[in-house]
Amino acid sequence: MKKLFPATWLSSRNYKHIQIVITLFMVTLSACLPREYREELTLQQLLNTTSSPSEPVLNKYFLPVGKNAAALHEFSGAIVIPEHSMISDPKEILPTDINGKEPQLFPGVELEFISNDEYLIPLERDIIIPSDSDSYWQIQVSPGRVWSESGDGNLSRASFPFLLTSIIENESYNGVATFLYNENSLSSIRYQIVSHLSPFVIKKGFFATGQTKVSYKPVSYINSDVVKDFKNEITSKLPWRDWEELEQIYGKDLFINFDSGIEQTLTLTSGLIIDGTVYVRSMDTPFGPYPYPHEMRHGVWSVTKSAAGLLTLMRMAHKYGYEILDYRINDYLDINAKHDGWDNVTFRNVFSMATGIGTGTHNITPNIIGVGDASRPQNNAGFDEYMDWYFAPTLEEKLDEVFKVPNYPWGPGEHARYRDRDIFVGSAALESLLREKEGDDADLWQMMVDEVYQPIGIQHISMTHTREKNERGTPMLAWGLYVSIDDIAKISMLIQNGGMHDGIQLLSQEGISEALYETEIRGLPTGESNIHGAKSYHLTLWHENYKTQDGGVHNAPRMSGYGGNIVQLMPNGIIGFRIGNGGDKKLEQMTIIADQIRSFDEHRRNKIKTKTKMSIP
Repeated sequence: MKKLFPATWLSSRNYKHIQIVITLFMVTLSACLPREYREELTLQQLLNTTSSPSEPVLNKYFLPVGKNAAALHEFSGAIVIPEHSMISDPKEILPTDINGKEPQLFPGVELEFISNDEYLIPLERDIIIPSDSDSYWQIQVSPGRVWSESGDGNLSRASFPFLLTSIIENESYNGVATFLYNENSLSSIRYQIVSHLSPFVIKKGFFATGQTKVSYKPVSYINSDVVKDFKNEITSKLPWRDWEELEQIYGKDLFINFDSGIEQTLTLTSGLIIDGTVYVRSMDTPFGPYPYPHEMRHGVWSVTKSAAGLLTLMRMAHKYGYEILDYRINDYLDINAKHDGWDNVTFRNVFSMATGIGTGTHNITPNIIGVGDASRPQNNAGFDEYMDWYFAPTLEEKLDEVFKVPNYPWGPGEHARYRDRDIFVGSAALESLLREKEGDDADLWQMMVDEVYQPIGIQHISMTHTREKNERGTPMLAWGLYVSIDDIAKISMLIQNGGMHDGIQLLSQEGISEALYETEIRGLPTGESNIHGAKSYHLTLWHENYKTQDGGVHNAPRMSGYGGNIVQLMPNGIIGFRIGNGGDKKLEQMTIIADQIRSFDEHRRNKIKTKTKMSIP
């Protein structure tokens, strides 16, 4: 065979020339290529209707990659997703059946969207409960994006965030989905579930992925209000700033232990809200930052008691008088208990966990708020009875289970014992009170959305209800709220502002003052303490003392939820939050840090000076 190049040609001099030519060619080629190119969720992968992903990919591939432009097509229609099995990790986590439902199944749903500019806007923003489904899950979708990439030919690309939660619990599994589309058709849809908070029945969280063929129904929606409302929603969001800005101002060392030593992987997100600005430390997942951090929703378990229960009680107190806190529950509910323990229980008692009803120990020396409490799975007493109530679907069935529980030897208002069922009883009684005032069709949760949440800039907020035939049920208020960080900030700011927003009183000022310990009324001891003294509980808030280095003693109320969801209301107006699975600590480091950012003592002195000036005629 004749050699292509003679051996004598490949001299060292010629070899150097070849190296130079190759180097120049590679430099020129690399300059012509895009800096980034799509390695995952490619055109070919999404058009493959039989593709079965083995594991999630990096979240960044659900957003534009490389050179991209505006979408080539408008989107207007419904995506019909069939019920199908997810690929979960770990696989052994998911049981095959929970109360007749299957956690392995992604729910079959029909999702309606329209596009506007770069946004993909869902028409239904509340939780969608699939009808006649075997799936354990329900879904909530939030706004996403539409765009085009050169590698997709004449197709446009879209993605959107979603939340999976169960028909029973308050756990939250955040996911993201993507697909390709044109005027008349869709590719298959690819999704992955990349974060979770503490589950209750399933025991351990999981990650999942899937790809399925879908149907597309192009529809021309005539609903300009959807776009208008969405644009108002965007403009009403609080500003977010980089956490690094705080570190630059106050020094990085101040924030080293912000999460009180909790393992980083157990904290989904945490941060501070200072003067209406949100500083988020991170919103990471095992697959990279969540693509839609502003839209990430969290099932915050018993934070619901304050963020929804307290607010509902105080809205009703503002509408009908602060004295409703002393109204008796049995004037608004038909109580069929075989004892008289409910006779003198008031709204204040049920929202303070002080009903005198329960199955726990009778030992009160000392009284521990959680001892023998069936709403916490580590305590065995009465747990089966609690689960009977937990799974009961309707209002009537839940109340029947509540009223089977015996009473303690003491009466209402004497000792605090933590019970989800007390808050739920309060919700049912408030609903009855509202209907007495406004008519049988009055909807307690819709009243809150219309009269409190939307006025403070929360356009969409979801709550778990009892499951009734042909109507929306009673809001749980004990747990079941799904909120974004923006929602948490606005709710907390409303409480700290005494129930006033933009000069309008939305909640009972007297009631909020009582809940924040700004009056002489105090809650009952919990049997717990931190280094600064005993804790107490009142009107859904946990209260603990904090003593500054100069000896000033301050009260720091907290919203707290199962697993490690906390919202700390600082004495200086700063709000701290942590959403995750790591539990809470006896004294949160974020409280100490907030005092160093803005002195609690100095804030109190300035507040007193302001009040003094205002009182001088």
